[in-house]
Amino acid sequence: MLAVLALIVALAHVPFLAPSLEDIDSVNFALGVRDFDVATHRPHPPGYPVYVFLGKIATAIAGAAMAAPQSMVEARALSVLSLLSALAAIVALYGVFVSLAPRSAPSEDSPWRTLDVSAVAATAITVACPLFWYLSVRPISDLPGFALATAAQACLLLAWWRQSPTSDSDRRLSPAATAASGRMIVIGAFLAALSIGLRSQTVWFTVPLLVLVLLDRIGRGAAGAMVGGSVMFITGGLAWGIPLLVASGGLNAYLLALGTQAGEDFASGEMLYTNPNSRTAAFALMRTFVAPWDSTPLGVAVLVLAGAGLICLAWKDRRSLTAVAAMAGPYVVFHLLFQDTAFIRYALPVVPVVALLAVRGVALVSQRGVAVVAAMVSIGGVVTAAPVLAAYAAQPAPLVRALEAIRAELRTGTPGALAMHQTFVRPLEAEDVGITPQLPSPPRQEWLVLASYWKSGHVQPVWFLADPARSDLALIDPASRSDSTDFEWPLVARPAFGGMRPAAVRWHRLTAPGWFAEEGWSLSPETSGIARVMGRGPHLGPIAAMVRRRDNAARMLIGGRNLAGPTDPAARFTVSIDGVAVQQFDAAPGFFLEVVDLPAGRLSGDGPYATLTVQSTAVSGASPVPAAIEQFDLQESTATMWGYDEGWQEAEFNMALGVWRWTSERATLRIVGPQRAVRITMTIESPLRYFDEPPLVRARAGERLLAETTLGSDREWVFEVPADVLAGSQGAVTIETDKWFVPAERGNAMDQRRLGLRVFAIRVSDAGIH
Repeated sequence: MLAVLALIVALAHVPFLAPSLEDIDSVNFALGVRDFDVATHRPHPPGYPVYVFLGKIATAIAGAAMAAPQSMVEARALSVLSLLSALAAIVALYGVFVSLAPRSAPSEDSPWRTLDVSAVAATAITVACPLFWYLSVRPISDLPGFALATAAQACLLLAWWRQSPTSDSDRRLSPAATAASGRMIVIGAFLAALSIGLRSQTVWFTVPLLVLVLLDRIGRGAAGAMVGGSVMFITGGLAWGIPLLVASGGLNAYLLALGTQAGEDFASGEMLYTNPNSRTAAFALMRTFVAPWDSTPLGVAVLVLAGAGLICLAWKDRRSLTAVAAMAGPYVVFHLLFQDTAFIRYALPVVPVVALLAVRGVALVSQRGVAVVAAMVSIGGVVTAAPVLAAYAAQPAPLVRALEAIRAELRTGTPGALAMHQTFVRPLEAEDVGITPQLPSPPRQEWLVLASYWKSGHVQPVWFLADPARSDLALIDPASRSDSTDFEWPLVARPAFGGMRPAAVRWHRLTAPGWFAEEGWSLSPETSGIARVMGRGPHLGPIAAMVRRRDNAARMLIGGRNLAGPTDPAARFTVSIDGVAVQQFDAAPGFFLEVVDLPAGRLSGDGPYATLTVQSTAVSGASPVPAAIEQFDLQESTATMWGYDEGWQEAEFNMALGVWRWTSERATLRIVGPQRAVRITMTIESPLRYFDEPPLVRARAGERLLAETTLGSDREWVFEVPADVLAGSQGAVTIETDKWFVPAERGNAMDQRRLGLRVFAIRVSDAGIH
């Protein structure tokens, strides 16, 4: 039966081996295979020396068998290593489950002598879990580490099984059983130590079980088992620990690299330890116990059965419950508290325990139903996972596809430079791009490198690889970044692929911009945060943007907020070009939007760029009034620009959804430029997330009704504004909704805003109507 299951897994996965490196961890592992150096994250700390050793062997074999770019060879080799580990894990999982299977009578015989239906059922459920199914071909260490740790668990639990007392009064073992149990402890201890060198997290679900088995043996030859197990555990640890320290440059160098990685994890990860609240806890539990099944109904069903199984163990088999607690409890606590649970693959070690408990839950009702339910759950898991796995193997990762497109484009021309968000720097170390120079990518300051490049006089196009979740390019002229191509991987939206990065890439062909901002501007939530961290803002000193020289007339749109309280004074904003004030206006607390016309010749002068500065001061009083510039654009007077005017809330952001703004019940767009018809496209979230019925939404320009619709789903709403109507409303287009809510009235006592529609994107383009 196990052979049949292994054959099914092999045949279902061989056609779908990873076509490329994908997650940043897979890149780090591939770089480690090339040149092992933990200090430079080849791979990332703690180092994974056993995995890299196996990866070197697999890559050497794959390289001899296939002619392909080095990164593809590494991806295939590590993918095959994961698949072989999955096949080995089938045997190891059965060993775990059969050692914990209910026993009809005490026996010192091996539990492997007869096939146990419940153990086969739990193995099948585990293997068919979509998370296991996907990781069986992904070029990362999760499945190899899991397989070796599970083999260690199987050996230790077999010793545990042999040590089971034949009665409460007789806990002595026969000499043969004592020897066999001792051998299993020694082997299990050695495998546990090796598994830590393969994937360090395995320490949390192997060592506690080893300690339990040794403690359980007290009074039955414990000394020999403890000595032998300890010696083999130390031997296994030294087998990879010494080479790791030597390759890292010594203990101090290794600890420095490890400490740096730990600091980055705690600073950037979403951990319950660093963010202890009910919302984080709820998400952590969902991601750990439901998301691995990649289907909420399937995950909940298995979890309900597992809950019944937990009750069954507590009621009928507390010895097995103790073993289950040792093999999963410490890891679950560690995972929930100290790991970023958004990385769903970290929950893999929890899946076997859930599967075991689910089988026990079914057996509590009907022993005959175990095989039927296991088959149903397994089929459900495979049906869920199979099309996703096919999509995974159908095309390379987004960045790899972007680089293929770049190489094709290089046949017709080359850019002045290649630049990128910092998240792509490491993946590009594994790929040959063929573009020089590659500009530096300091974290969260990549746009400043572009600014320096342009300020030094370069006018050639820059190809920029952008993370679509980032919004710092809002600091660059939108006309310069209008030529772009997106490369995405829809499967990353699947729960079991949570945490994969980079998940998408946007390739910008940036032309020399008409303007770009430097520090202190808040043109997106991200840049607002950067400005705060840098201690910059218009109320703290002039903030600058560089504007390309031109002789023609231009128009500037500038908006933002006076961040003071309702009773605080207004802020006076002064806009200067090359040190000469061109506009001054006062803004009361709240939002503002201004349009400034710049006459012909105002931007003329020496050098390629004029320096535009914005500074704010309090109209009255000595204390500075906090302020932010949140909207800015400057184009020729013949161009169309637009901005958020009255009724819009501030921009918001999260990594999953990107940037959005809420409307209130009435929100106005201000469109400026020559008299021409425009088309407005709005990407709006379904209001049914917040209301029982879809709202009626209208668009008006002055008194003219432009369009109306009922919004009951996520959609793009497109409507046009005739030129004469737009001129008659002085460029104002108002969006109205008949439904809105106040978050404070729904449990968020701090949020008194009136929220109508959540809008993720707006495009204003020429309508082509004359």
